[in-house]
Amino acid sequence: MPKAYDFKDTELRLYHWWEENGWFKPECRPDDAEPFVISIPPPNVTGQLHMGHAMFVALEDLMIRRARMQGYAALWVPGSDHAGIATQLQVERMLEAEGTSREAVGREEFLRRTWAWKAEYGGRITNQLRRLGASCDWDRERFTLDEGLSRAVREAFVRLRRMGLIYRGEYLVNWSPGLQTAVSDLEVEYVEEEGLMYYFKYPVKGGGHLPVATTRPETILGDTAVAVHPDDERYQQYIGQT
Repeated sequence: MPKAYDFKDTELRLYHWWEENGWFKPECRPDDAEPFVISIPPPNVTGQLHMGHAMFVALEDLMIRRARMQGYAALWVPGSDHAGIATQLQVERMLEAEGTSREAVGREEFLRRTWAWKAEYGGRITNQLRRLGASCDWDRERFTLDEGLSRAVREAFVRLRRMGLIYRGEYLVNWSPGLQTAVSDLEVEYVEEEGLMYYFKYPVKGGGHLPVATTRPETILGDTAVAVHPDDERYQQYIGQT
């Protein structure tokens, strides 16, 4: 008998026994059992699980196991999320470390490397979920870019477009020069930094000048007018002047 409890060996052995006997499948209950289904919030394939993932896995595992004990045909559907831009950034950093870039390798090779990244980190996340004891039905594991899911997304997009709920227009967007695409507000990180205030003088016809301050002097070339408060006594003499 070992001196200390070997939790790694015990947990792996029990988990394999549970899975091999189909205890994570809803089919282990009678056909007339009431269904109880949870879809896992899919972790991103950009790295490893963190404490936030461990927390929701523990809570959802508690709910699904309780439902099984109550006689429900309980199903916990696992999966992972492609994470779009976040995954692209990780793959681009990997290429940069190799001395190349997304543009240099081309679209097809970049997509191949991205799928290879997903295979590596998606498998790592799956193993971590198993080690946490997540009682998912792994035969139903999904990925957000699986063909069936992608087809459903395309169908929904087309329907919403035809209904006028998705449209193209001229709006302010968060443009990423590096990614060459627009990004959502959630992807933007704001950073406070010290800057410079530039002061300059606009000459006034007939003599004198109007002092102006800005943090963006590069916009001066696009200036066509200066607005002042109509009741501000300091600028009354400039109203209507050129």
